[in-house]
Amino acid sequence: MMEQIVIHVTYTCFPGKARELVQQLKESGAQAAVQAEPGCLQYDYSISCEAPDTVILLEKWKNQAAHDYHMRQPHMRLIAACKEGRVASMQMERYE
Repeated sequence: MMEQIVIHVTYTCFPGKARELVQQLKESGAQAAVQAEPGCLQYDYSISCEAPDTVILLEKWKNQAAHDYHMRQPHMRLIAACKEGRVASMQMERYE
């Protein structure tokens, strides 16, 4: 039985805000803070080559407990602040 959790998040950004979003998440230290969490196997943002206002977040977690821990971390508020005014909508898919 595989416990690993994979989460694929698609952010549709306001026009011209995708690069700004990714840059802010990196410069604020939010991305690095998540990557340092126990149980985080991958947490990477990418900008679509075909749709320049789309950002993909690929998350991989050791198990559900690691993801639950992640969602309770104080830097989640920092991530929310980075998305404010930059993200128009979000879609999330989970895989096991």
